[in-house]
Amino acid sequence: MKILSFLRLGLLWYLVSLSPALLWAAPPNVVLSRALHFSSPDGTPITIEPGKYFIEQAGPSKMRVIPEGDKPGLTIQAESLTHEQYELFSPMALTRPQKNEEVLIELLLPGGIRLEARGSTKAPPEPPKIPVVSSPPPSPLTQVPEAAASVPPPVPMSPPSIQEDTPATLASPAGDSSAMTKSLDTFFPYHAPQVSAQGTRVIVDEQEPGKDPLYLSVLSPDHIGLTMFEQPALFWFIAQLTSQPVDVMIMDEGNTQILLDVRMLPPIQPGIHKVDLKDYGIRLQLNTTYQWKIVLQGLNPGESHTTNGWIMRVSPSASVATLANLPSINATPTEPLLEAGLWYDAIWALSERLHNDPTDTRALTQRANLFEQVGLLPPAKQDRAHLPLP
Repeated sequence: MKILSFLRLGLLWYLVSLSPALLWAAPPNVVLSRALHFSSPDGTPITIEPGKYFIEQAGPSKMRVIPEGDKPGLTIQAESLTHEQYELFSPMALTRPQKNEEVLIELLLPGGIRLEARGSTKAPPEPPKIPVVSSPPPSPLTQVPEAAASVPPPVPMSPPSIQEDTPATLASPAGDSSAMTKSLDTFFPYHAPQVSAQGTRVIVDEQEPGKDPLYLSVLSPDHIGLTMFEQPALFWFIAQLTSQPVDVMIMDEGNTQILLDVRMLPPIQPGIHKVDLKDYGIRLQLNTTYQWKIVLQGLNPGESHTTNGWIMRVSPSASVATLANLPSINATPTEPLLEAGLWYDAIWALSERLHNDPTDTRALTQRANLFEQVGLLPPAKQDRAHLPLP
């Protein structure tokens, strides 16, 4: 018995020494400096006063905000967002101010689950008051007999049809379907937009003697790349298999707000990798510059490698505005996107086509040409390696 007790104590000491946060993690909490206005799950407005609040999950798309003290908690509507590869050992809550007086409360849970509640510092407008008009009592000539009044209305034999919202049919830029096919048959160059000189891209390209070669790069131009989508997909490339984790980060230009900071766990295969902002609930604001980074962690502290690029969401011009409403990005012709300087959208469209059909020679050639145009030679070489021999 003494030996068993000693073993139990030793195991408990070992667990504590490994991860004390697992045993004594504080409940997630946030401190609000001003009143925020949210919606309850049934749509009723809820005001959360300034103070300290503990945050917990109340359902798949619900968040409970519990004030410090003995006051009851409030349940607010939240968006359920999931992703993989997030290393988190205990729940964590945080607030993130947005534009137009919007504020987010986020609850990050182990396993890659995130709840996001959108509130505002502005109180919602009060619903208009509808005047109550009293109707005159029915005249004796129009009164309905009690027997007839008690008969319920007839029940329809089938429920009414529900008309789904479907996007209107969009005409192609040339007025017929041939323009979309043409854009896949011919290589169109990327027209770099007139943007400021900032936004220099950083690539990791190490070919030192005695060391393993390393090439790591965001797939972006060497300036601020543009998108017309609120939730685009970004792509990055690594030339070698790695057994180290990779961090993906997105932040605003002044590094005052981190939109994304997730970790991809090894092994990470060589090739092109995708970061879909929709998976993380990230929405880019108009005319705001963001920096995004891919950080390959090293074996020892200080040995990490970082590649970064820049992105900005812009209002689409009239020539491409209708393309944003197409059913899917892989149906979008690349010619108007490239002419409008929308680098990220063109690469996204080509990459989705290749995801659906890796043998699409036109998409492979087009994407390789674009990579070469902006100096991304290793990913271009990989695309050309998949082309059939002449």
